[in-house]
Amino acid sequence: MLVVEDEPMIGRILEHKLSREGHRVLWAHSAEEAEALARDEAVDVALVDVTLERDGVAFAAAWTGGLAPACGWLAMVEARHPEEAERARAAGARGAVVKPFKPTAVAAQVRELLDGARQPSPR
Repeated sequence: MLVVEDEPMIGRILEHKLSREGHRVLWAHSAEEAEALARDEAVDVALVDVTLERDGVAFAAAWTGGLAPACGWLAMVEARHPEEAERARAAGARGAVVKPFKPTAVAAQVRELLDGARQPSPR
């Protein structure tokens, strides 16, 4: 799991909670750091802050091939900018985490995304 978040407190909270849920968490503080980590490590899910110094939606939407998280990505958006969630979904996000959030709710969204990706498709 890759958390792309430039706010230290939010990054630490997510890293702590998701690690306790059994996930191996990589935390990138910038889009550039996330790209480097994604080149070196297989990532199942990414949580991407849309307000990175560079447009987080455009950054995540540009992931291709081996850099793209296997199960998809979730956008982290500010409650005061709900339009960002729709923009992220249109760009390929599998959902949105609205800040402020409860860490248990984020963990549940991640679990739902992972579980859904592992379900066999109906024939």
